[in-house]
Amino acid sequence: MLYLIDGYNLLFKLFHNEKSIQTQRTLTIQFLKEKASLLKLNCHLIFDAHHQEEIVAHKTDADRLKVIYTPKSQTADEYILEKVFLSKTPSQITVITSDNSLAFQAKNMLSQTKSIDDFIDFLSEKELHLEKKETSKEESIDTKINIQRLLKIFEDKLNNDEDFL
Repeated sequence: MLYLIDGYNLLFKLFHNEKSIQTQRTLTIQFLKEKASLLKLNCHLIFDAHHQEEIVAHKTDADRLKVIYTPKSQTADEYILEKVFLSKTPSQITVITSDNSLAFQAKNMLSQTKSIDDFIDFLSEKELHLEKKETSKEESIDTKINIQRLLKIFEDKLNNDEDFL
């Protein structure tokens, strides 16, 4: 699954403070980079580049996160819809946005959608599930003493069963 995330929707959901927009953007990227890596998600975080002079999108890659700044005169919404439209498998794309119009258009192109709130909840649930899974793995590791104990039980059982043969 590929997650196309409306960058400023996520940024404004996560941060409501006096920090500069650049600082908030950096923190948003860091947050999503950590989550994508931990949860093994493929994410594209798309930001409008209002004052961008380039005519092509500017991209930076980090493990499972691709940060994209749209080219001059293209909005993040337009970029996201173009990606969905050009995809051979739009059903394998989830558009993450709180913009109802963008979500509606993406659904009409057969992609999946989640609101920013639902996506944040999804990340939390997935992380919690991963933590529980790791905890249960740790609990199932046998110690040397426990293995010896089980081996003794098995040998005793095997010896007792031989008597019946």
